Amino acid sequence: MRKQKVKRANRTWLTGFLGAYILMQFSWWAYLLIQQRQTIDELEGTSNATRYTFMILGEGSVFLGLLSLGFVAIWRGIRKERVQAQKERHFLLAVTHELKTPIAGTQLAIDSLKRHEWDEATKHELYNDATAGLSRLSQRVENILQSNRLVSGKAMNREPFDAEHIVNEAIKRQQTGPFQDRTIVLDTPEEAMGLVKGDADAMALAWGNLIENAFKYSPNDEPVNVEISQTSEVLHFAVDDGGNGIPANKRKLVLKKFERIEHTDTTGTGLGLYLAHQIIRMHGGNLTIDTSKRGGCRITTKIPIAS
Repeated sequence: MRKQKVKRANRTWLTGFLGAYILMQFSWWAYLLIQQRQTIDELEGTSNATRYTFMILGEGSVFLGLLSLGFVAIWRGIRKERVQAQKERHFLLAVTHELKTPIAGTQLAIDSLKRHEWDEATKHELYNDATAGLSRLSQRVENILQSNRLVSGKAMNREPFDAEHIVNEAIKRQQTGPFQDRTIVLDTPEEAMGLVKGDADAMALAWGNLIENAFKYSPNDEPVNVEISQTSEVLHFAVDDGGNGIPANKRKLVLKKFERIEHTDTTGTGLGLYLAHQIIRMHGGNLTIDTSKRGGCRITTKIPIAS
């Protein structure tokens, strides 16, 4: 890692040095050409030096402008590459932590069941811990797989599914482990909802990520409100937590890959909101972030209902 940092730093300085050297050499050769023209005029008794000087300076200015734009583009590309590399390093560290934690918890629960005799209540609790760890692990792996799927440009499945059932499944997946005691208030319409055409697994992942974020970034004693409704054209899904919310100037940023809000106590890969946003977009919908009435974060998704 340290060698890579040194290599990138050397490449940056080498680019700057070469750019400065080329500009200096160009200036020197322009000066020599002008001096040579003045010498020729003195020997021939002509006065073309001024016109020749303006010609060199004009063409030189164009060349210097293009050269400068090229080096600026290279410099920005290098800086962008360094920022992206730093984000990917943070992502790998976060993924390592996010994968090791459920694995360790599951392994501990299984080892405890194997090595000791427990009463039925304790066994049930250990089984739940192991199941929760596997569920969290599955969610993390699915996030990574879906991210690669989006990068590769693979199309989503388009099959009819029951949105209310998928939302309940997403809640069930998330309300385990450290979040098993969290309260979710689910608001659904009284009348039966129709089927929605899309990728049920992808939508379960997207909505599950939003619910998990609500759990992560809100106090344990605050309920998470989940609302789902449907019109003849659009399916609405909203998650409302009781946390600190997302500042208005950060709301577009957190929808980008590997981006997270700084100075938070929770860990994450920076893929949750990004994947939710991309999946909703691939269904022809949109995701918006607002401030809830409780002062927390309210995320709303809308996807069109295919006829």
